[in-house]
Amino acid sequence: MRRWVIHSRVAFDARHALTSYRGQAEESHRHRWEIAIRVGADSLNDEGFALDFHEIHGVLESAVEPLRGSDLNLHPEIGVPTPSAERLAEVMAADLEPRLAAIGGALLTVSVWEGPGNRVDLCLQ
Repeated sequence: MRRWVIHSRVAFDARHALTSYRGQAEESHRHRWEIAIRVGADSLNDEGFALDFHEIHGVLESAVEPLRGSDLNLHPEIGVPTPSAERLAEVMAADLEPRLAAIGGALLTVSVWEGPGNRVDLCLQ
C-alpha cells in the first residue's frame, strides 16, 4: 500500500514547571517549543496532491495558538498530571486527530521539542 506523508511544524514560546521531577517540583521556566506532525493520505486528489499543505499547517497553527506565550501548567488538559512534552503530545494528538480526519488525513505522529535538543514522538499508527 502506498501512503503519502505530509509534514508540518510550528514553534512557540511557553513556560512550564514539572510538578514532580525526580521527586521535587521544578521552578517555572521558558522553552522554545516546537510541534511537528506527520499526516498520512492514501491517494492523490484530482489536482495531483494528497492534502493541502496550507490547510494542514492552519489546523496545526490553530491548535497551538492558545499555547503561545502561556504557562502550560495553567492549561487544565496539559498541566495535569504534569506539563511534560509527552503530555503536550497527547493533548495535541487528541485535538488534531479529528480535525485532520475531517480534511481527509490520518494523524501519524506528533513530535514535541522541549528546546532545541530534546524531542519526544507520539506514534499513532
